[in-house]
Amino acid sequence: MSRLVQIRLERLLGRLLVDAYGGPVGVIEDVEAHPEGHEYVVSHVVVGPAGRLPRLRAVFHLLPTLRALKLGQPPRVRRVPWEWLDLQDPDHPRLLPRVPET
Repeated sequence: MSRLVQIRLERLLGRLLVDAYGGPVGVIEDVEAHPEGHEYVVSHVVVGPAGRLPRLRAVFHLLPTLRALKLGQPPRVRRVPWEWLDLQDPDHPRLLPRVPET
């Protein structure tokens, strides 16, 4: 199912993405898009950790001394397909409920 949704990118970046039940998935940090004619079509959003502690550990991972002391962890990012997003309210993006395939 293809749906055309036009949203200004800055409305999504930095927003908390939640699942269909309201649980946090992560913060939308970036998008992946490809050119199609004179426009760009978004294929995925890049979601990073939502809490402060995981973000702090990711920053520590960038510092060699702290990384050697095992104080940092590499950032865990996920690519979420655009089709999985419910953007009826772009200020509060949600994942669509997953229907089990039969």
